[in-house]
Formats: sequence, structure tokens, C-alpha cells
Amino acid sequence: MTTTRLVQGIAWLAIALLLFALAGFIGPGSNDYRDEWAKTESDLLRHLDHAGDPSNDPDLLLRKTYLYFLKASLTGDRRDLALAETQFNHAIQSPASSPDLVFLHVAFNLKRHKLQAAKAGLARVRMLDESPKVQALDAEIDVQEGRYSAAEQTFRALIEQQPAWENLARLAYLRWKAGDFEAAERLYQEAEEEISAKEMRSYAWVQLQRGQLALSRGRYREAAEYYRRADQAYSGYWLVQDHRAELLAAERNFDAAIALYRGLLTCSRRPEILQALGDLYSFMGQPDSARPWYDEALAEYLDATRRGEVQYYHHLAVLYADGLLNGAEAVRWARKDIEVRRNVGTHDTLAWALYRDGRYAPALDEMQKALGAGWQDAHLFFHAAMIHLAAGRIEQGKGYLQKAAEINPRYDSFHVHR
Repeated sequence: MTTTRLVQGIAWLAIALLLFALAGFIGPGSNDYRDEWAKTESDLLRHLDHAGDPSNDPDLLLRKTYLYFLKASLTGDRRDLALAETQFNHAIQSPASSPDLVFLHVAFNLKRHKLQAAKAGLARVRMLDESPKVQALDAEIDVQEGRYSAAEQTFRALIEQQPAWENLARLAYLRWKAGDFEAAERLYQEAEEEISAKEMRSYAWVQLQRGQLALSRGRYREAAEYYRRADQAYSGYWLVQDHRAELLAAERNFDAAIALYRGLLTCSRRPEILQALGDLYSFMGQPDSARPWYDEALAEYLDATRRGEVQYYHHLAVLYADGLLNGAEAVRWARKDIEVRRNVGTHDTLAWALYRDGRYAPALDEMQKALGAGWQDAHLFFHAAMIHLAAGRIEQGKGYLQKAAEINPRYDSFHVHR
């Protein structure tokens, strides 16, 4: 890392400490998220000030890079992501680079939908293609590129060798989307049982997935219980509060949901939270209140794309389609997203963007691609219904509305685009 970058990094860490102290995330009192965040900050500052040269020490280089990765994963903040990207770019070219560092870099790129970079990373360790890590990351790429059967086959084979919780959870997600809800629940439970007592953030994450599964079926009490368990397992986590806010809004407890979203924004103005708050005001029939939040989210997304980030293409397409009601711009960003990865989500988003732009025939064609994977999702079926109805296919449209209601009787309640 250059001296300038180092100084900037230390400055940002100092500012972050102040902001989190003001927001109540550090200081008097304690919770699990606060404690892990503070420890990560402390460890990272110590590594930044380390007198040794990590460029010739694989263990030190991996540890330092992992701390950047961990901090970005904990906060989800774009500045932390940018610092992690800078560190990865430096570390991966170092003589001390190792296969474990490459695996970490691939995982980082997958989180940001940089599939070509992830594939290039895996090519560097392809001689280890029998490694469970390589196979699991290959399967993650398959998921993002819509090869669900291949991904499921890989995860099942890996689980037979060793029932790691991550692969159980990945398979659970695929079973959920295929409509096999009982199998998904069973697999998530098995994933929980494989998580050690030292991995309570991972346990909380699995609880959040189970809560989302319940929410997607209109089972609010179940979702609330899973979110309660997540908070109990790993207290103070902003991601739990994000999910709780969505549930409160779905239950039409709007004041509590707004308060929770605003509280989240005091510690980090993640554009996804800004968009969700705008969506909530829009759902409440208050477009004037929604617009400032949409505008701020839009500015953040566009700034990220100018810096070469691609993970917000999907958010931009949805924001323009449902928030700003600009079909042409929604189509533009949806096409960019589908150039990066073709799967149910990107085909659905492009179909919906075309619908918002009044282009019903191509929307219908794109929706058929989304439906072709056989996913059983209430919001997918709702989009299919609206597109079929607009295209004059009344009976098919009614059929898809019925399918949506069978999965989730509350499919028309508030939900967050994740």
C-alpha cells in the first residue's frame, strides 16, 4: 500500500471510531457486534502500524488482508469495501501471496458480483481443483450465472464428504427457491448444528436466512422469532435490525420501521438502507417523503459505478423501476446487470424494467427466461402476473397471481429488494 493510501486508511479508521462512538456502537456498554467491530479496528490499526514488512511474510500478509475483508464484511460500508479492494490489489501481487489469500479474494469478488475477477482468481489455484474450497467457489459462480442444478450437485457432493455449515446453507437456499420449503428448513437446521460456539455471527446469519424464508411465505411470527434468535446469538448487529425493520413495515408498523431505519443510518448511510426507507415512504403513499432518500441512494449507487463497482447495477434497475418510475433508465441498468450475470434475478429485473417502460412483448419474452428455472417465488410470480396482464394474457396473469398467493398470502405487503 502506498504511503498516501496508508495515511488515508488510518485517517478513515480514526473517523470511523468517532462516528461509531457517537452512534453508540462503541464506548460504555457492550454487545457482540460492537465488541467484534472494536477488536477488528484495534487489530487493523496495530497491523497498519506494524514495523515488519508483510510482503515477505505470507501469514502476516494474509492476516492483514483478512482484517480489511472482515471489517468490510462487518460494516458493509462502501469506504471499507474500497479500502479492502486496495489492500487486495496490493496483496495479491505480493511475493507472499498464498492460495488462502487467493480464495479470500475470490470470495470478496463474488460478494461484489465481479465474476470475471473471481474466475481469474480461481484459475490461479486451479491445480487445487479437488479442494473443497475450489469446488464450493465454483458452485457459487454457478449460482450467480444461473446454473442451479450444477451448483446443487456440487454442494450435495461436498456435504457428503463433510457437512460444513456453509454448504448446507447454500443448498438450503437452492431448495428454498425451488419451492422445497421443508427441505430448506431441514438443511438450515443442520447448518446450525454444524456451527461452533465461537461462530455466533454465522449462527445469527443462518437465523436471518430462516427468517427471510418465513417472511417470504407470509409467516410473520416465525420470522420475528428467527430474528429474535439472531439478535440473541449475536447482539447489536445492524443486519438483524435491517431485517427487523422490513418485518415491521410488512406488519404495517410503519413508525417503528421508520425509526429503526433512521437509527441504522446514524452509523452508516448504506445506500441499500436509504433505498429501503424511500420504498417504505412510497409504500405508505408519501412520494414527497420518499424522494430525498431515493436521491441520496441514487447518488451513492452512481458514485460506486463510476469507480468500477458492478454490484449496484441491480439496485439501480430496481430503484428506477419502482422508486423513480423511469422505465428507460431501469432497462439500461438491468441490461448492464444481465451482462455481468444471467440468472433468475437478473432476467426478472430486466423483464420488470421493460414492463415499466411499456414494452410488454419483450418483457414477456424476458420473463419466460426467468420462469424457466422453475423457481417458486411470490414476487417473481407477481411480476409475471402483471406482465402477462399488460400483454393481454388475462388467464395466465390470473394464474400467476394465484401462484403468488399460494406461496405467500401477503405477497403484496412491503418487502425489501435484496
